[in-house]
Amino acid sequence: MRTKISKKGLSAVLIVSILGLGTGYNLPTVYAEDTGTEVSQISNTLAKLEIEGIKLDQDFSADINQYSATVENETDSIHILVEGTNTDSIISINGKTVTSGTADEYSLQTGQNIFLITVKDSATNLTNTYTLTVNRKQNSDNQLQNIQLSTGKLSPTFSPTVTQYNVQLPNTTQTITILPTAKEKTAVVEVNGAEVTEKGVTVNIPVGKSDILIVVAAEDGSKLRYTIHVERQDSTSGNGAGSGQTGNSGSGQTGQTGNSGSGQTGQTGNSGTGQTGQTDNSGSATYGSGVSAQTGMSNSAKTGTGLVSQTGNSFSEQGNTTNQTGSSQQGVSATVTKTTNANLSALIVSTGTWDSSFTSSEYTYHIAVSHDTKTVTINPTAASSSSDITIEGGTSKTIQLEDDNKTVISVRVTYDNTDRKTYVLVFDRAAN
Repeated sequence: MRTKISKKGLSAVLIVSILGLGTGYNLPTVYAEDTGTEVSQISNTLAKLEIEGIKLDQDFSADINQYSATVENETDSIHILVEGTNTDSIISINGKTVTSGTADEYSLQTGQNIFLITVKDSATNLTNTYTLTVNRKQNSDNQLQNIQLSTGKLSPTFSPTVTQYNVQLPNTTQTITILPTAKEKTAVVEVNGAEVTEKGVTVNIPVGKSDILIVVAAEDGSKLRYTIHVERQDSTSGNGAGSGQTGNSGSGQTGQTGNSGSGQTGQTGNSGTGQTGQTDNSGSATYGSGVSAQTGMSNSAKTGTGLVSQTGNSFSEQGNTTNQTGSSQQGVSATVTKTTNANLSALIVSTGTWDSSFTSSEYTYHIAVSHDTKTVTINPTAASSSSDITIEGGTSKTIQLEDDNKTVISVRVTYDNTDRKTYVLVFDRAAN
């Protein structure tokens, strides 16, 4: 078997052999060539990886190539510092060359931000890649900055932390446009289930009391609800006081043609309380409150306020009113009320305890449900078969409840473009 001998060992063997041969032996000269092999060291690793002011998920090591960090939503940029093990290595972040040992700024989007850090050896062009993932939390701001109304006024004055408001509207107002503005652009705002555009959302207002529901959903999914309680007057007329027109009167005011009372007038002789006297040709006419006489000639006036004489005829008054026609009734007032067909005749839910019994003229109800209730089924019945009903803007009757303790569901009844009503169901889930 052959054994490999090192160069030092070979020299020693030769010397011993020469000595053994003696001086008379002629040995040829042997030359040994010493060759060395140079091994180059590859330098494509990092010596340091840091985010200024933010801790990585683990301590940095050149042999570990995956790192992550989490920042709050308010942090919209970070500074990343990298340093190579060799000053001649070429380092780039997301394809852009950076200077070793110098921190550069990078903007962050909400959610996941990935930074690929590549280190290339300048001699061999061999590369090594590190991955840094920075998670920026989603925005949780679900407050409004303002609520604008096309008509009416909020009471109380708007404040982001106040969620309940009242608005009084005249009977002539049939619609109102709501334009709520969120504090954060990432939030989504809905009015009665319709997403708000730059022009707002127009809502039909029924006569009487109704609610407008504004829901603000933050980027992280958390919701805040604002409610506007609207009351639209149920009549185009006054409350029975003042002057009357064409058969409408208040407390019985006087006619025009020379008849007098307390100085208030109606056009076609409508009156309040009073009795009538007709064709009283010779005597004095003294009546109760609001006496009137048509053709009383040469009648003497006894007492009363605001006596008027016309073409020789005089009327005595103890009350305040007279009329032309000689007939009157007490306080006749005309009321014009707009009827609606956009009502529910019944509203049933699959589970829960109502805060009050359902009536078609009440529009907001609170329903208590158990903590483990995940869905509810809603069965509304329209008073008119020509009406359309939507639940949360759709046709599904089974609704998923929110994860929090309160879920607001809108039930909209539409008879035509000008006749709509919205019922609001607030499901209150019991605490765990």
